[in-house]
Amino acid sequence: MFRACRVSAFARLAPALLLGCMLAVSSPLRGQETPYSPAGSTVVDVRVLGNRAVSLADIRGELNTRVGQPFDGRTVNEDVRALVATRKFVDVQVRTRPGPQPGTVVVVFQVFEYPKVEYIHFLGNEVRDRSLKGAIDLKIGDHLDAFSVESARDAIVAFYKERGYNKVRVDIREGTSPSDRGAVFVISEGPQQQIWDIDFIGNSIVSDGRLKTQVQAKPSPFRYTPFGKGYVNLKQIDADVEKIESYYRDLGYMLARVGRELKYNEDETRLAITYVIDEGPRFRIRNVAIRGTRVFSEQRLASVLDLKSGAFFDGPAMRKDVGKLSDIYGAVGYVMVDVNPSPRTLPSTPEIDLVYDIDEGKRYRVGRIDVNIDGDDPHTRLSVALNRLSFRPGDIVDIRKIRDSERRLRASGLFASDPITGQQPRIVYEPRSGESAAGIARQPRGPAVRGQSPDGPPRTPPPLVQLELVPDGQPYPWPTRPGQVGPHPGRTAPPQLQLPPPQVQSIPHDHGRAGR
Repeated sequence: MFRACRVSAFARLAPALLLGCMLAVSSPLRGQETPYSPAGSTVVDVRVLGNRAVSLADIRGELNTRVGQPFDGRTVNEDVRALVATRKFVDVQVRTRPGPQPGTVVVVFQVFEYPKVEYIHFLGNEVRDRSLKGAIDLKIGDHLDAFSVESARDAIVAFYKERGYNKVRVDIREGTSPSDRGAVFVISEGPQQQIWDIDFIGNSIVSDGRLKTQVQAKPSPFRYTPFGKGYVNLKQIDADVEKIESYYRDLGYMLARVGRELKYNEDETRLAITYVIDEGPRFRIRNVAIRGTRVFSEQRLASVLDLKSGAFFDGPAMRKDVGKLSDIYGAVGYVMVDVNPSPRTLPSTPEIDLVYDIDEGKRYRVGRIDVNIDGDDPHTRLSVALNRLSFRPGDIVDIRKIRDSERRLRASGLFASDPITGQQPRIVYEPRSGESAAGIARQPRGPAVRGQSPDGPPRTPPPLVQLELVPDGQPYPWPTRPGQVGPHPGRTAPPQLQLPPPQVQSIPHDHGRAGR
């Protein structure tokens, strides 16, 4: 009976105990604080902790979180990503805490810097340490991070392979752990390989000697001496395969295929390369078409082309014809003409339809002429340079006159070539600011031609003469400041010249410099 009474008493108290537990769980404990949230608060301070080598100014320059602005969690996350992207920090952590006034917040960026590179060691190498250190970008005092060390490892591998060590292996012993203070590379060099012989099989139209001039990977003439190089570079060998195929396509063998066989001696120090060539048929030109021309008729332009219907396709001749077409347009102001040749093979017969797509662009006049002269007596040499120019502002641009003027400037001997690059005095031109400047005064790369250049791509130092091109018919404020040339005396505006009719056949061409 006693045990039954105890159970009955507990049963009577159970509902009350359960209700008390539920109330305790649902209500906060006395003295407990709700979590702090900076949302909606104003930033009153931005602090940076943990930086040693990286300056506070450099860190703040990466931050968009500003004092006086509302706190924005997305901006803070972007700041963290920006600091990590500098590759100067292993980690970046952010903490926030209430500011001194209600509704304010203090943002703290805790940064953990990468250690500095204290040493760089190479193990197992016969190549000098000095040469290997010169091949990598990692230097003593740089930030030590895994990405930089792995990039240095890749650079070492590339250095060895360029010198014929194609079986080289480079492992990283130190430099990828946060506790490391330097970089240690373990190198297994393997044999240094040289090209000992090259041969060609399957070529009938081109001799072995001619094909050898098309490849870069070839035996050294001093291979029997300690000074011989001719190292095996597999990337260069693959590039030579593509170059031989391109050479055959220029001759009209559009389906030519080239393979290569590599045979090493027993110790794998000498390599014999055999290029296996399948020449295929030689293609003839079925039709030649010119599209996009408005200024000249298609018949007028086709009359100057060397490649005609029925002839074998010839890549160099095609590029020369591109130069001729560009010169015809350049003689009457269309110096930014774009001539794009497109050889199209037929699916069933060894024939090609050759199409020249022409974007004539605008017709230009000469605008401002700037002459860049340094040294003694610049005013005297300025007049000498201008006297050798056969054009003035307001003239329709003529590419032939630009080339002739450039030759006279060089022949004068008064304007020295750059001693470092060997660059001779040159004339470059570009459309007026705001106009399209695609391919400004540059020699074309590949078959496409955009604009023309009498002297190839611009390099340092600055050109001797710079021309500003003004679209024909557009008003232009003619310049008068020193070093610039204005219009002809007494001319208030350039004359409106008329294009020659399409049937005119007397427009001369500069064949000697075409297709360069």
